[in-house]
Amino acid sequence: MGYDELADDLDRIATETGATQALGVSLGAHTVLRLLCRRPDRFAKAVLFLPAALDRPPVRREGLADALAAGDRERVLDWVRGELPPDRDTEAYAAARSSYLLSSPGLLALLTGLTEAPVPDRTALAAVTTDVLVLAQEGDPVHPAQVGRELAAALPNSSLVVFDSPGVLWRERARLRSLVVGHLGEAG
Repeated sequence: MGYDELADDLDRIATETGATQALGVSLGAHTVLRLLCRRPDRFAKAVLFLPAALDRPPVRREGLADALAAGDRERVLDWVRGELPPDRDTEAYAAARSSYLLSSPGLLALLTGLTEAPVPDRTALAAVTTDVLVLAQEGDPVHPAQVGRELAAALPNSSLVVFDSPGVLWRERARLRSLVVGHLGEAG
């Protein structure tokens, strides 16, 4: 499975549900981008949170695919802990996230199969009419803030917010929620 298949699925589900807005996080942001490359007016508004790549393949943190393939709970747990802010009590979340990752059979296929860039040609983004909010965070090796900056610069109708440190979901959840709701509006 690749970005084209993910974009096809997103388009089908959005059509079936009548969705006019999209929120993509990491891989989800890449999926929204691939769809917008093909259909620049597919959504009225979108939020792209923590895009990890643009016209190059995403940076991979080593170890997760191998740990998942081996079913090694401790290695997966260590990997998850490495993604979390060290100054927070995150152990319950880390355990739950590790269990989720280990029980997601399609994830390993995605991790090993997605070696392409989410956006085949950056110039295609110039045609996107969607109003896009790009959210990035400094200090994140998997989701570099520079990717968010480049993405916002390539999209004609975008705004960018870069949080000053990683761990936004832990440290700035209220601000993040306010930005997303401010852009997309209240759910009905």
